[in-house]
Amino acid sequence: MVDKRKSPDYQELRGFIPKTLSMKFKAVCKGVGKNINDSLEEAVRAWINKQEQAGQKMQPTKLPAIPSNSILPTIANAIEETLNNEQWMLNQLSKNIDIPVKRLKKLLLGDRATDEEMKKLSGNLVKFNGDIFDEEELVDMRLAEDLKQRQQRRELERQKLQQKNKRKLK
Repeated sequence: MVDKRKSPDYQELRGFIPKTLSMKFKAVCKGVGKNINDSLEEAVRAWINKQEQAGQKMQPTKLPAIPSNSILPTIANAIEETLNNEQWMLNQLSKNIDIPVKRLKKLLLGDRATDEEMKKLSGNLVKFNGDIFDEEELVDMRLAEDLKQRQQRRELERQKLQQKNKRKLK
C-alpha cells in the first residue's frame, strides 16, 4: 500500500465545505466501508469528468516547478503529524488533566476510570462531532461499560458451566 503522504505522486488538497456536508460525507464513507481519501478522489474525478462532458472550457494554468522527489513541509502537515503522534497527544492530555501517561494507556486498554479520573477527563475528551464530553456523559459510558463487562462475565460463566455439564455426561 502506498503511503500517500510521503509519495511524490500524491498531493494534499484542502478546502472548506459546510460542516453538515462534511459530517455526512464521513458517515457515508464509513457506512459503505470506503476510506475518505479514496472517496474524495472518486468525487473529484467525477466532478472533473462532469465538467469535461458539459463542455466547460478549462483554462490551462502554469504550475510552479517542484522537484518530484521533494516533500514541502506545510503548517497543515505539521498539525496533522502532531495529531497523528499518539505519544505526544497522550503527553499533552496527561499534562492538561494531571493523569500520568501510564495510567492513560491503561484506560485506553479498558481499565475502569475512577470517579476522580472521570472528573479530570470531563471537558477534555472530544466527541466525533467536535463537542466536549461532560462528566455525566462519561459516567453514563462507564455504567454501560460496567454492564457490558458483567454480561461478558456471566456469558463466560455460562459457557464454563455448559462445558462442565458436558464432561459429566460423558
